[in-house]
Amino acid sequence: MKFKLKGIIKLSKEVPEAEKDIEEFLKEAEKDLLRRGVPEGQEDEASHVKSWELSGDTLKIEMESGRRVRAHDGLLRLRKPLGQLLGPRYRVGVRGVKVEDYTLEMDAPGVSEIPGLRELPFVEDADISENTIRVRFQPLDESDLRKHVVDRVVKHALGLVESSQDLTTRVTRATPGEIVARSEKREFFFDGDPTEEAMRLGWVKKFPGRGQWFYGPQITALHRALEEFLIERIVKPLGFVECLFPKLIPLDVMNRMRYLEGLPEGMYYCSAPSRDPETFEEFKNQLIINRDVPMDLLKRGLKDPGYVIAPAQCEPFYQFLSHEVVNLDDLPIKFFDRSGWTYRWEAGGAKGLDRVHEFQRIELVWLASPRDTEEIRDRTVELSYDAADELELEWYTEVGDDPFYLEGRRVEERGIEFPDVPKYEMRLSLPGQEKGVAVVSANVHGTHFIEGFSIREARNMNIWTGCTGIGLSRWIYGFLAQKGFETDKWPEFIRERVEGVEAPRIVTWPGRD
Repeated sequence: MKFKLKGIIKLSKEVPEAEKDIEEFLKEAEKDLLRRGVPEGQEDEASHVKSWELSGDTLKIEMESGRRVRAHDGLLRLRKPLGQLLGPRYRVGVRGVKVEDYTLEMDAPGVSEIPGLRELPFVEDADISENTIRVRFQPLDESDLRKHVVDRVVKHALGLVESSQDLTTRVTRATPGEIVARSEKREFFFDGDPTEEAMRLGWVKKFPGRGQWFYGPQITALHRALEEFLIERIVKPLGFVECLFPKLIPLDVMNRMRYLEGLPEGMYYCSAPSRDPETFEEFKNQLIINRDVPMDLLKRGLKDPGYVIAPAQCEPFYQFLSHEVVNLDDLPIKFFDRSGWTYRWEAGGAKGLDRVHEFQRIELVWLASPRDTEEIRDRTVELSYDAADELELEWYTEVGDDPFYLEGRRVEERGIEFPDVPKYEMRLSLPGQEKGVAVVSANVHGTHFIEGFSIREARNMNIWTGCTGIGLSRWIYGFLAQKGFETDKWPEFIRERVEGVEAPRIVTWPGRD
């Protein structure tokens, strides 16, 4: 990795008489200031001043470096000591530094293109040739340098070379997609489309929002029956305690989870209204007259997005523990939440009742020692097997290939402890389809959230987090896909909770055969 920089250090006034002192200062910086923190034997990787020129009130400087004390960091290191030299002697201060031209070269063997590299913020141009990536940055001011934007671009460029599947493969000892457990074959009693049949019977009705449904009395009764059954069979035996988690999550929390880096396009973003009564008065007047929502005025009256609607449901748990100190002897901490909807933007992927934007889940989250964290995760999966068997459903479990928290770690250089298998995914088989519907996602995060939310153990013992999402909406879909809508084919303990529930009579809905 090689950095080449052309920058300036702006002085408060012209000081030609200081040229000799500046020359001596830069020579000494090569020996000490620009070498600090560089391991012995790697001095060539540090910043080097290649040339400089004092022109009026501007010190023009060219620097090169490897990955140790990168050139932009070297430029920042010069600022304060130079001011301390010139101030007492010449009554001259340093106004600031700026990078006018900056290029990066790094090896990328076997890579022919990296989509999106040129579109990164602060990147002027980028190309790949002869197994080398060359990135040219836009001009950078001092605040950009202090915010480490160059380092983030470098990390992201490294991350773009890899795929998320590559990362999953690196941290997983099992092969992603490998089936690790399977039930016995079951008889299916339905071969139609559960969504179409539910609409025909009036169990659900399409809602105007994409990926949303109105769930009627019958399917809601089935939902509650399955919810209570799964809580009795999975949640309570493991000692999880119910909490009410917020569903409006501040962007800062999502950023600390690294979710924004991994799946920014998969969430609903929320804005609060600004204190602008005139705009909203104009909004109301236009709405009254035109009968159309004036979107331009609405946008003007909203603040920038500050929240997302919970896409994972476990987010508040890590914030709850943020900056807290726990004692390993008091662990595990085990909470569960079933208090509301989870929201994800599926774009063109929304279809039917199995792929929706708004869905119900039971979310289990815990904090424990590494061994206990994995054991709890594995028990949630095993009890899910037992529950599916009791429901007489066909299922299989595979190693997950998309742990949501890994995506945001693609560009991290810090060491994060990962489990041997980050994710198991249990699926209910769908008649006539090769891929089943995922109903349980069981994850162990290692130290990902421990680090991101600064959670500490009193004696600095190792602690991990885990979560298991039980997708109620998908359990219902898989149940109906296999069992159908004739309740005499259902297990009696489910049937007895649903029979007798009817929808109200409406002349025009649902359509009659």
